[in-house]
Amino acid sequence: MSNAKYKCWFPDCKYETDKKSLIEFHHMTPREINPSPLNKVVIPLCPTCHKLIYHPLVKCGQHTLNTEKSIQILGKYKSTTGWTIHYMDYYGVKWFYDPDDRHKFKD
Repeated sequence: MSNAKYKCWFPDCKYETDKKSLIEFHHMTPREINPSPLNKVVIPLCPTCHKLIYHPLVKCGQHTLNTEKSIQILGKYKSTTGWTIHYMDYYGVKWFYDPDDRHKFKD
């Protein structure tokens, strides 16, 4: 098990780093929709995976692209082991993903 401080929470991504400058933090509610400084619910993603996040309400920028590799994040939930991410892939299949043990399971 790695001791890296930052890990990408995109399903199946193995990116890890100890440098905060090499990880990006995705706002669950995009800043275009809620620019408030109180909008702090984020998930860590590597730069490559961050570009694959699709958000249907965003009108411009990288999160407007919906490709076969894109996912839409539906929620972030506290679990008994840490956090669980609920997401939907391009085909409408919904999954839960546990970034701590890198395990995903169908909704």
